[in-house]
Amino acid sequence: MSTHPYLWLGFNAFVLVLLALDLGVFHRRNHTVRVKEALVWTGVWIVLALLFGAGVWWFRGGEIGLQFLTGYLIEKSL
Repeated sequence: MSTHPYLWLGFNAFVLVLLALDLGVFHRRNHTVRVKEALVWTGVWIVLALLFGAGVWWFRGGEIGLQFLTGYLIEKSL
């Protein structure tokens, strides 16, 4: 099962947009990060990863979706 090049282009564009938003818009000023803010941003990124995993599950099937989720959880635990 191969992946269409448009999916790779879309994924890369999505990552670049999120990086630009994170680095250029949301964190424009220097400040001390409080625990509450860190927890909120951690939650945002985890939810985005889980939504991406749901998309993988939906478009590529349960086995590939489970592989993504397993890899994500292992990476997060490290």
